[in-house]
Amino acid sequence: MRPDQVERLKELTEKLADRFLMDADPSEWPGDGKSPADLTQQERGDAYWSKKNAMATGGVLRYTMDIVKHHESQADIPQDGVDPDADLDKKIKEAERRATSAVNRAIDKARKRSFDAKTHGG
Repeated sequence: MRPDQVERLKELTEKLADRFLMDADPSEWPGDGKSPADLTQQERGDAYWSKKNAMATGGVLRYTMDIVKHHESQADIPQDGVDPDADLDKKIKEAERRATSAVNRAIDKARKRSFDAKTHGG
């Protein structure tokens, strides 16, 4: 996707968010303030349509936001497909492995000394 298209989608997301806020506001629905029993058949149908319309606007908003988010997350990955942090992650894991090994050796050595002292009276 071209950068100008992504920018247009971001602008569209803002417009859709504004529209969704308006569509989803119950005070904007037909029959606002009336109890369900007091609504006319026309008001009930129009209110139902308003709710469905708000859900549809929300769906388009969500879908548009997902496209932008996906594109932005893809933009973080270099074109060669190599994650620049992968090498650093490998180095960190190797350092953690060496540290764990050193700690285990120290514990084993301390246990051996303790065992030798107990069995040999030292």
